[in-house]
Amino acid sequence: MSPKTDFFFYLASVICFLIAAAGSEWRFGRHGRRGVAPRLVLVPLGLAVFVIPVMMDAWEAADFF
Repeated sequence: MSPKTDFFFYLASVICFLIAAAGSEWRFGRHGRRGVAPRLVLVPLGLAVFVIPVMMDAWEAADFF
């Protein structure tokens, strides 16, 4: 992946972490639309978005095909 793409993935993960750190008083109040606490949704999402550039770089370095 290009460094610009990596930057946007890392930026998205930081935004997810910041919203999760803001607590339960962010946009939808105490619970999300379906009753799940925002922190339980955003922390795993932020971790997944953070790992994607590393995983894609490892895939390209492995040269499977």
